[in-house]
Amino acid sequence: MYGGEYDNTKGDLSGPPVMNQPMPTTQNVVVVTDSNSPMGRMPPGQWTTGLCGCFEDMGSCLASFCCHPFYKCYLSNKMEEHCCMPLCLANADLLVLRMKLRTLRNIPGGAISDCCAVTWCSCCVAAQLSREWDSSVMCRQ
Repeated sequence: MYGGEYDNTKGDLSGPPVMNQPMPTTQNVVVVTDSNSPMGRMPPGQWTTGLCGCFEDMGSCLASFCCHPFYKCYLSNKMEEHCCMPLCLANADLLVLRMKLRTLRNIPGGAISDCCAVTWCSCCVAAQLSREWDSSVMCRQ
């Protein structure tokens, strides 16, 4: 029974004792940026339109206000996420998309400012994200 066989059904704990605990492994993450890419040349820290800049794109503004749940699915797909993300994340979907865009565009801000914007102005946030995404896509071309 000691030669590698272990019978747990009888409560036999006579196997060899564990002498060493497994050690955690560490991984190094290297981030490589391409300074020649259009996103690398964009001036950091700027939104191209304000949160209440709906007059700059009335289409996204009206769609966001009139069909908000469907517009969030459209926006998720547009921003290269799954279109069902708003259904899975409930109210956190715009928060995730806003943080994604701020990270990609190197726009300063934080979770609290994003959370406040999404909580009190979700339609405006959705419209702003659409305008910003369109602006960043144009910069990449």
